[in-house]
Amino acid sequence: MNKELVNAMADLDRTKVLEIVREDIEKGTDPLKIIDGLSKGVEIVGEFFEKKEYFLAELITGGDIFENAFQKLKPILEKRDLVLKSKGKVVIGTVQGDVHDIGKNIVKTILTASGFSVEDLGVDVKPEKFIEAVKQPEIKILALSALLTIAIDSVKDIIRLLDRENLRSKVRIIIGGSAFTKEIADKLGVDAFGKDPREAVKLCQKFI
Repeated sequence: MNKELVNAMADLDRTKVLEIVREDIEKGTDPLKIIDGLSKGVEIVGEFFEKKEYFLAELITGGDIFENAFQKLKPILEKRDLVLKSKGKVVIGTVQGDVHDIGKNIVKTILTASGFSVEDLGVDVKPEKFIEAVKQPEIKILALSALLTIAIDSVKDIIRLLDRENLRSKVRIIIGGSAFTKEIADKLGVDAFGKDPREAVKLCQKFI
């Protein structure tokens, strides 16, 4: 992993991040390795936010820099046919009560780059909207994100509705974000907890 890229991303140095990405592309570096470095940097941004060293503006900036960098990698991923042959379809979204989307967007980006088809429902998503998406026959995984612990109740509502609609056995549920822990995941009865974006993607690959 390129530590210089990780540090530049963590420092929110847009110019440096894009310069390193350009240089790595020119050197023929695996785009997934570049995404790993960007993701690690954004994780550090999230840690700074939790420590109140960064605030919402910095979180938004981090997500914007990540997206700018990914747009430079996207043509290479498509050329390598990493995004054209879907391994399976995942529904992802930030649950109702939470509008944070950086972690969700990173997971979506890596899933797409790894060959998955991803339906992103956005942020502050009502439980009913997740249920409607899961009814699609090709959906195998439901990925739920939250930064705020108040959103945990929304996950409970989603699971309750899935049970009511006899859909719970149809999908694997993965949760991620600082609102959750492995212990909370076990209590909620979901299938897995992704402690970081890369692990969330590995779980999707395992379940598919």
